[in-house]
Amino acid sequence: MRALSVPRGRGVTLVETLVATVLAGVVIAAVHAVLLGAQRFYRAQPQILDVQRGVRTVAHLLAAELRGLDASDGDIVAMSDTALTIKAPRALAVVCAVPDVASGRVIIADRLTYAFRAVDPARDSVLLFRDGDTLQDADDRWIRARVAAVAAAPCPDGSSGTRLTVAPAGGTAELDGVVAGAPLRTFEPVRYRLYEDASGTWWLGLQSYSGGWSATTPLAGPLRPRDGLRFAYTDAGGVPTAVPTEVRRVVVSVRGRSLEAIDAAGRRSGPFLDSLSTSITLRNGAHP
Repeated sequence: MRALSVPRGRGVTLVETLVATVLAGVVIAAVHAVLLGAQRFYRAQPQILDVQRGVRTVAHLLAAELRGLDASDGDIVAMSDTALTIKAPRALAVVCAVPDVASGRVIIADRLTYAFRAVDPARDSVLLFRDGDTLQDADDRWIRARVAAVAAAPCPDGSSGTRLTVAPAGGTAELDGVVAGAPLRTFEPVRYRLYEDASGTWWLGLQSYSGGWSATTPLAGPLRPRDGLRFAYTDAGGVPTAVPTEVRRVVVSVRGRSLEAIDAAGRRSGPFLDSLSTSITLRNGAHP
């Protein structure tokens, strides 16, 4: 009987092995490049978003604070190209009872109070409208007073209220002529400025005043060093001015920069930059 013959398999040549190795290397290199690019992209995205979010936060926050100011009434205390000190509004309320003139006590209705935060005697002052003779407007004026104390107290109709003990500059007699229904505004001095922290990062910084200026708190950023925030001021005719009481419009320019260099496909290696400029017209400050 003849033995069955089994065909021998053809072996792989050295050339074929080298070709396969080279092709595998090319594929691996391509995959590695794609993965590395994706890694750089996802690493860059949080920084890009931080810069974009910071720039827009600065612009929106300052616009919200500045629109309610009346520069002609002294709401701008000091100003420069990188810092602005203002009397920032914090609450709008309605007086619900005739004030106690002797004690300087004024009660505001809680349900008609719209506030950024609760009234703070250490930081806040008030502007209280005095109508005087209701048949004429010649004696109408705003009374400026310091807040000495705050406590809960009901309004005459039984609804909840807040009692403010105030100290007008001209004495409590100034409260004579304030009627129920009079508007009351609270404000605090604050300073917004371009600020560099201990790590060398630049931000929009905030200081509040309570017998002295507080340490600067970083609010939004990161910003570009030295020129990440710029203020420009114009008067009613659109002409640049350096006089606080003449300001009718403030232009805020914000420039953000990422904390680290970004190396992502489609853009030049380096820090990510973004900018925004907004023009803010103050209360009673529209140009003719």
